[in-house]
Amino acid sequence: MRPARYPRSAAEILRSVPPRDRALLLRLGLNLNNPVHAKYFVEGVRAADDAHADQVRWERERLR
Repeated sequence: MRPARYPRSAAEILRSVPPRDRALLLRLGLNLNNPVHAKYFVEGVRAADDAHADQVRWERERLR
């Protein structure tokens, strides 16, 4: 799997999480203020971004 063309920074990813979602994640045991939790969350978001980019590339190639 190729990485996304312009990967987002960890800070950008964490800033993009709205307070309501942060509260929900906290209830689920994921505290984004904890560096270890934040690291895993960012890695997951980056993996999802990469998977999405791969899907878009596959669809574009398929349409050619």
